[in-house]
Amino acid sequence: MSIAPCDVITQGLGELFSCALVNGYTRVRTPFLYPDGDIIDLFISEQDGVFTITDLGESLRWLRMQSTSPKRSPKQQKLIEDVS
Repeated sequence: MSIAPCDVITQGLGELFSCALVNGYTRVRTPFLYPDGDIIDLFISEQDGVFTITDLGESLRWLRMQSTSPKRSPKQQKLIEDVS
């Protein structure tokens, strides 16, 4: 008998994390936020016994949105420099 991924995640991570099946992925909604207040979601997929965890490019999207702005706050500039 196999255990559903959301059951394992809910038991292991606690109430601050939620889990749902979305478009073939197991989405884990975290209590963490991007600096602009968006929620950080992680997506888990499994193929041939190999698990992959991704944010589906959302971190890069957020950084791209910050770096296209000609005027950045000191905090935004520091965040971009930290990952560059």
